[in-house]
Parts: sequence; C-alpha cells; structure tokens
Amino acid sequence: MVSLEALFSELNEKHFDGFLDAPVLGWNARLRSAAGRFIPGSRKFFRDVPPRIEIASYLREEAEAETHIRDTLAHEMIHLWLWVRRRPYGHTAEFLAKMKEMGTTRYNPVPKLRGPKYVYRCPSCAKDFPARRKLGVLACLDCCKREAGGKYDRRFKLVMVAQLR
Repeated sequence: MVSLEALFSELNEKHFDGFLDAPVLGWNARLRSAAGRFIPGSRKFFRDVPPRIEIASYLREEAEAETHIRDTLAHEMIHLWLWVRRRPYGHTAEFLAKMKEMGTTRYNPVPKLRGPKYVYRCPSCAKDFPARRKLGVLACLDCCKREAGGKYDRRFKLVMVAQLR
C-alpha cells in the first residue's frame, strides 16, 4: 500500500500543480463516522501550528482500500487547498466544483457499528444489558427504583453472562 506522504505528493502534482505544502498526515483509528478529516492549522504569530489531514484507519481493511484512501485524501486536500488560499473551506460551491474537476466523491463507506461485546443480566428481573466494554459495578435501575427507593442495592448488581467476541 502506498504511504500517505507519497499519495499526497502524487495528488498534489496532478491536481494542485505542486502548490500545497504537505500538512501533518496520519491515520486515525478513532474516526468511525467519517472517512477522513481536515484540521486547519493556526497562523498566529507566536503559535504556528501546521494543518493536519487524518484518514480513518478502517479504510485499510475495506475492499478497494487504496481507491477509498486516495479518494478520501483528495477530498481532504481540497479543504486544505481552500484554507491555504484563505477561502471558505467547507463544502462550498467552490469546493464542489474542484471536487467535480478532480473526479472525487464526497462519501466513502463508513464501517458498520460494532455490536455489543458483552451481555450483562440483572439477577432479579433477568433483563439483559448489552455493552461494548466491560462494565464496572452497576445495578439494574428498574429493580433499584422498585425495591430500594432508587438507591444502589447489591442484590441487583449486573452479572456478565456472555462474551460475544
């Protein structure tokens, strides 16, 4: 797979005539609802912070990964190009025109949200509580309200009954 830096250089030469200085490029494993993001830098006198482009790590596992990564990086580069030129860098008409000129898209596949990893159960009412991570000391709210005046009662402490993955 091509590095983000090499891909940036290629797209910069092809679509921006080498105009753009490389921002900080990186992968972001926490991006789950977007394929990438552009973070503008700071141009303040004493605090020069470079702009960043982050690409969602999940794209590396997608079918046609390189195509999605290329498309996402190109999309984020348009935001950078507008920002460098001190133009509004959102999805403006100018942005959309450049996107059309480059043949990029606005959307990439977003991964399906992962389901729960654990299932907890109330020992009293047998209600199940799916969870993505291990829970601390918690009790069934309905049972605590009904039997203990809304205060925590260890009789209703949730017990892990399944680990799904």
